[in-house]
Amino acid sequence: MGILPRRGTSVARTWLMLELIVRCTFVKGTIIIPSYNACERLYYNLLSLNFQDYPHDQFEVIVIDNGSADNTAIMLSEFPASFRLKTVRVDENKGIAHGRNQGIIKASGDILIFHDSDMIAEKSFVRKHIEAHQNDNTVICGSIWMEIFTYYYKNFEDFRIPEFNKVKDQFDFQSEDLDLDVRPVIPREKIIDGSFINYSFRKDTPFIQSLESVIQEFGLDLNGYHLPWRFFITNNSSVPRSKVVEVGLFDEKIVNWGFEDYDLGIRLYKSGCHFKLLDIVNVHQAHPRNYARGEALKSFDYICDKYNEPPHIDIVLACITTFLRGSLSIDEKDLNYIVEDLYTLQKMGKYNRLLSYFLALIQIKKESILNKLKNQVRKMPIVSMLDSELELQLNELVGINETVYFVHVLLDLQKEHKGT
Repeated sequence: MGILPRRGTSVARTWLMLELIVRCTFVKGTIIIPSYNACERLYYNLLSLNFQDYPHDQFEVIVIDNGSADNTAIMLSEFPASFRLKTVRVDENKGIAHGRNQGIIKASGDILIFHDSDMIAEKSFVRKHIEAHQNDNTVICGSIWMEIFTYYYKNFEDFRIPEFNKVKDQFDFQSEDLDLDVRPVIPREKIIDGSFINYSFRKDTPFIQSLESVIQEFGLDLNGYHLPWRFFITNNSSVPRSKVVEVGLFDEKIVNWGFEDYDLGIRLYKSGCHFKLLDIVNVHQAHPRNYARGEALKSFDYICDKYNEPPHIDIVLACITTFLRGSLSIDEKDLNYIVEDLYTLQKMGKYNRLLSYFLALIQIKKESILNKLKNQVRKMPIVSMLDSELELQLNELVGINETVYFVHVLLDLQKEHKGT
């Protein structure tokens, strides 16, 4: 006798209905896309997802309309999705962290794929993300290097114009088009057939260059690299939903632009996740800035305050080195060595006051730079360590030839502090 009920019975029909419900609701991946006043770029994003080479019944897309005032809602209601498309309307924009969390709450997939509204996915995007997750402890970070002009915007910032001029000859673009507020330059057919990738170009910014230098040094598996969360950019990354829930989702106190992805990446890394880089391609659509000047500075300030404790010095140090580029004269290789020294000191357990002193010095460095940027006087951290105590502990470290990079930077910071 089989354990399943015979066909035709009411119990059998119930089993069949339950089976169909499971089949209809279970998906392997959920793509999370927050969007704010990006209707035309979001349309191209969704269009690219219509032509993925992964089974469309195995992933869903959740778009969070984060208080948009354009035609986003209408476009979403009319979009002919070949996958399961869910939309969440947030009437009041409370920040992108809040928006993404609304999508995570609604997600059915075991794997969350983060994909911003202004991205276009290459055909293998979904497949590569989902197939890369062979265990529940992996964070996948895709390529963030590529950009494309899908639209010309009359209100492009000045730095965008030379970039556009370099590539505009590829398009059927006339001088009178410059008078239009928004003008498409890549037709939808090129999104459908995937040839849009031929019009993309590699971004070349100091931030990109720094991450590329890390890859050259440590490889795509980032073996020996202590700050892999710096690659966790939420326009092309994926992580098991269970891990995101475990570490507490995105921090909704980050209401300004930037650092909400770093913050989640930090917590994932500190929880024991393994980060891996893969050649998963999506392309950023160039557009006018959609956040106010100074927002990133506020988010940076918040992160430095949130992690202002000796066990998290590596985070504060990396954020200052990244955001206030050149402020500490540390290259990527040396930064990793210093973080390694910090871990060594923390394991020793006898240098907590020295670590607190170092943390205060780098926070003072940050505050002095922000004072100049904001043209205001901010409250400085208090530094308290006797010179005799400092000298004794540094001599100990030098004597055992430990933490050489840490000692060098600390002495530079102390010299600068005493000179102010």
